[in-house]
Amino acid sequence: MNEPLRPVLEREHRQWIEEVMGALEPTQRAGAGVWARWDALRYLQTTFSARLDRERDMVEAVIPALDESQRETLWALGELLDALRQQLDHLIGLCQRAEQFSTVTGRIMTALRHWCRAVEDALGPLAAASIPARSLEMLAELAPESVTSGA
Repeated sequence: MNEPLRPVLEREHRQWIEEVMGALEPTQRAGAGVWARWDALRYLQTTFSARLDRERDMVEAVIPALDESQRETLWALGELLDALRQQLDHLIGLCQRAEQFSTVTGRIMTALRHWCRAVEDALGPLAAASIPARSLEMLAELAPESVTSGA
């Protein structure tokens, strides 16, 4: 695959953002209760966190191919997402407070959108042949049909 990675990354990120929004959407409905927020919180602590870790590992493997500004931006956004998800763990009773829950999850969505755009901008111009095998393997885990089909 010598095509730029941007289309693969954009497609995968669009699906990821839609998935996260789908997990959070029930908490925004009128009358949403504690259990809706609890389900969303469990998603963020498990599925979302695992995906973010895999994506950060993929980016870390290509760091040498990026310029200083890209490295700094991706590091800062990755750390922000980590801090926000850790904040979820420390807000006791967060599921009981709809407004506070909405504030934190809104920040996570905003940071995720910035992260995805920064990854697409930094890695998008790269071709699979030019990135380390480790990153390509991680990208294949995140978007197997995209990588194996040649984008």
